[in-house]
Amino acid sequence: QLLGNQEHIKVELENLKKTYDLQQQKLEERVIAMGKELQEAKAVTGDTQHKLVEQSAMLLTSQSQLQEVEAENSRLQLQLKELNEEYRSRLTQYIKDVADYMDSKASNVAGPSRAPADHAPMKRFVDSMLKDIKASYKSREEQLATAARGYKKRMKNLVKKHENLLIAYGLQREQIRSLGSSTTDCGPAELHFSITDPELLTNTTRELNRLREDKAKLEVQLWELQEVVAGLLALCSREAGGQQLDEDRWAELRKQLREFAHTTQEDLEQERSQLLTRAVVAEEQVSELQEYIDKHLTR
Repeated sequence: QLLGNQEHIKVELENLKKTYDLQQQKLEERVIAMGKELQEAKAVTGDTQHKLVEQSAMLLTSQSQLQEVEAENSRLQLQLKELNEEYRSRLTQYIKDVADYMDSKASNVAGPSRAPADHAPMKRFVDSMLKDIKASYKSREEQLATAARGYKKRMKNLVKKHENLLIAYGLQREQIRSLGSSTTDCGPAELHFSITDPELLTNTTRELNRLREDKAKLEVQLWELQEVVAGLLALCSREAGGQQLDEDRWAELRKQLREFAHTTQEDLEQERSQLLTRAVVAEEQVSELQEYIDKHLTR
């Protein structure tokens, strides 16, 4: 029967060959099309990266220009203030000169109707007007100074609350870590939430940020050391041929590692707590001195 169906088998083989060639051609066309799409995607990605680099450069340039404009604005505001002071003094002098001139002209006018007791009425009026203007200026300046001091005090209180929250967050992280959780469960380090605005940073805050950065580096080193110790213990276990070490030795080794980590962490936390306490006391003293200066020495 197989010998009798040779022609049919040949026809089927030809059909299968044609189908295979057709599928192979379609596959090659598809590969060529995907290659073109890949090149286009690479080109688009390259253009996007180029645009991103250009935008980053433009952003840096814009930030630099913004800083220059802010400095120029501050300089112009100071110059405007000086010009306002000069204009105010000149205007005051001009008004006084006009009052003196008017009073001198009035004194030279002869006539029986002029009262002898009424001397220099224009000068008295101008002096009274200038006194009122100076009082209004002084009142407005005191209001602005009070508002500025209140704003600075609120900002200092916010910074102090933020520092207290960071301290509480750090203690919470240490408590979570002491319960045996992994480092990833403790959340990011305190340095991640530190204040970076230069206008709000004091010398104490900068020092605290530097200590937090050192603490974060020490935490990373401690985690790496723990990984190395775990790897060494696993290596010792494999080299022992699968034999279990004595339970007492394992317990003693774990105890020593825990004591070393706990002692190091306790020393770091104690030093950090002392520094934070000194920083809080220093901030309170600076706040009291600033308040005394604003209230008494300025007057």
